[in-house]
Formats: sequence, structure tokens, C-alpha cells
Amino acid sequence: MFLVVVFLFLALPGYTLFKGLTFSKRKLERPNPTSYVFDAPISQVRNAVDTSFSLSDQNDALEGSWRPTGLNIHCCNETEYDILQGRFTKSRVYQWLYTPLEYTADFKLRLTPISDNKTQVDVVTSDSKVRIGSSFSAHGGDYYERVAPTTIEEYTILSKIGQALGQPGMPALLLPK
Repeated sequence: MFLVVVFLFLALPGYTLFKGLTFSKRKLERPNPTSYVFDAPISQVRNAVDTSFSLSDQNDALEGSWRPTGLNIHCCNETEYDILQGRFTKSRVYQWLYTPLEYTADFKLRLTPISDNKTQVDVVTSDSKVRIGSSFSAHGGDYYERVAPTTIEEYTILSKIGQALGQPGMPALLLPK
């Protein structure tokens, strides 16, 4: 029993620290867009945001690709939305020993009317992090490492809005090879 206690309090935190120092980042050929100008008025884009991230979409799983799950969407005003990712997803970029780390981030959508029939949508990422491991201390919880945004999640959000608008000509999502 004593060895188990020593292992939980000494070895596992060391393992988690080692993991935090050694995880790898897969490279994208080039970053995905985090901003896009849609051929639609701002009111239509707002409707597309609302339908793209409805409650039924938030709980669905889409195998093989990233989908923001467990999102809380708050409309700050008519041109900004806060998208708070409630659950972790498997990262396509951050790995440890070829295993995807769990990734989460918060996003802010900024809608800017360019003209009567064009609206720019910017996706700004904050608090992006990966879960490194569990804390086995008396306080519990997990260890997290802050990481740079990947642009995959940002462009996935833009693509969902583009699909809802029927926007032609959007570039394909770039993933690491």
C-alpha cells in the first residue's frame, strides 16, 4: 500500500510533467483561414450562426472530424458571439507518443458588415489548451498546458457557417499530414 501511495504522489506527477514537456505539434502546410467574407448580409449570417450551432448540433458526434461539442453560445450584441467549448476534443495537431491530446478553446465570432451583401466573420481564439494528465493530489483535477490555436477549429466554425449560407468556393480544410 505504501508503494502505491508513493507512486501516486511522486511518480505520476513526474510523468505528467514529463509529458507536458515532450508533447509534439504536427505542422500544417499553411494555416487555415480564421476570417472569411461571406456573400450575405449580416442578418443572414447571424441566422446562419444560430442554425449552425443549434442545440441538436452541439450534442452530436461527427466521427473523423472536429466538431465543437458541448458549446455554450452567447450573443454579446448583434455582431459578436462567444462560443465556449464545454468538452474536450481530440487534437489533430497536439500529440503525445502519436496519441492525440485532448484540446479545448474558447472562441469569439465577430461579424462585420462590409457592404449590404457582404459580411466578414472573424474567429478569435482564447484559452486554448491541451489536457496533459490527471492530478492525483488531494485536490484532484487535471494538468493543462496552454497551446497556440491550431486554425483547424477556427476554420471548421467558418465552414459550418458557410454550409448554412450555401457559400460557394470556400477552400478545403487543411489538416496535418
